[in-house]
Amino acid sequence: MKKQARPYWLDVPLLLGRRERPPEGHICIIGSGLSGVSAAYWLLEKGYEDLVLVDTAPEEAATFRNCGHILYGTVESMQALVALHGAEVAKDLWNLSIHVCHEVRETIARLGLQVDYRQDGYLVIAIDEAEDKEIKQSIAYLKSFGFESSYVDQEKLETLGFRQTYGGRFEAGSAQAHPVKFRNGLLQHCLDRGLTYRSGVKVTAVEEKGDKVIVSSEGWGDISYEAAIIAANAYSPLLSRFFAAHRLVEPFRGQIITSKPLRHALPVTYPHSFDHGYEYALRTEDNRLMIGGWRNHTPHGEVGTYDLTPNPEVERGLRAFVDRHYQLKEKIEWEYSWAGIMAASKTGFPFIGPTDSPRVFTVAGYTGHGFSWAHGSAKILADIINGDPIPSIVAEVCKPLR
Repeated sequence: MKKQARPYWLDVPLLLGRRERPPEGHICIIGSGLSGVSAAYWLLEKGYEDLVLVDTAPEEAATFRNCGHILYGTVESMQALVALHGAEVAKDLWNLSIHVCHEVRETIARLGLQVDYRQDGYLVIAIDEAEDKEIKQSIAYLKSFGFESSYVDQEKLETLGFRQTYGGRFEAGSAQAHPVKFRNGLLQHCLDRGLTYRSGVKVTAVEEKGDKVIVSSEGWGDISYEAAIIAANAYSPLLSRFFAAHRLVEPFRGQIITSKPLRHALPVTYPHSFDHGYEYALRTEDNRLMIGGWRNHTPHGEVGTYDLTPNPEVERGLRAFVDRHYQLKEKIEWEYSWAGIMAASKTGFPFIGPTDSPRVFTVAGYTGHGFSWAHGSAKILADIINGDPIPSIVAEVCKPLR
């Protein structure tokens, strides 16, 4: 059977807007992935009206091309965070990551969204001795800071269906969900509350001119707003000279393959990753193995491209990785293979707040942790726009560079 080139998640159709000229309004939000829809949601919660959401090719967004992980932490391990930023900043960052993950959980519960949400933990698996040592050091730091984290030995990993591994770190708080179902449910709630949504709007520039922000687009020309939010993640430099000039984010291609439903249940039910997060995996609700990554083995790490064509070398690497590290009771058959363009942040943390203009804001740059961070980061952005207090760690590490 020929593999599907579109993401497994997009078997659930995307909710789309009408294809017509967007009206002028108070705030224009560019991008209808998790960041943009979440920004609309939180602004509506604060009483803002006359919001306009636009997108051009939403099916290409990273939101619908990830692995469904909602993870505590950042792209760096706790050991690396402490080494880079010191113990107090590392602790504050970890607390912030927990907070943004819980915002996803609480919104799902508050709105009664059916999104296949499960909060049953996350397993970080070492495939060499150096990573195993880093995992043990991270656990020691996490426990000393009062966080829950435990070591999983090689024997236990074997019972979970893994082989050729050393040890792992298990953390109970992380979760998973269906990204399309979450975004669709949240978007429908916003539409019911008056959000205007237009699809097929290719934005070419966002600039402040006088007391207005001009959103330029192909086909519809210039449209003026009181303010704008760039929620386009890796595509932000294509819309904003500020993003491009400061190299705030760099696009990279992440790739995922997904099997046919397996006859035998995978022993591991929760999200897991290997090799410092460069390989990441999930068991889907219908018992498929979804695994992505391996880009670090390519000559340029898949950095600097907007090409969504899957790399055959990466797919071969992922399939060989599964053969090497999973103990499966059956021959695996792969059904889906797709790529997504993610955004590596210049600082390693999301950018939240105004750019070089007080009327142009952004929430972007998740470095592969977008499902975890996008919804909660958008809430922080709404706080900034509304003049509400924000955590001091956000002002320290998440503000756009000027």
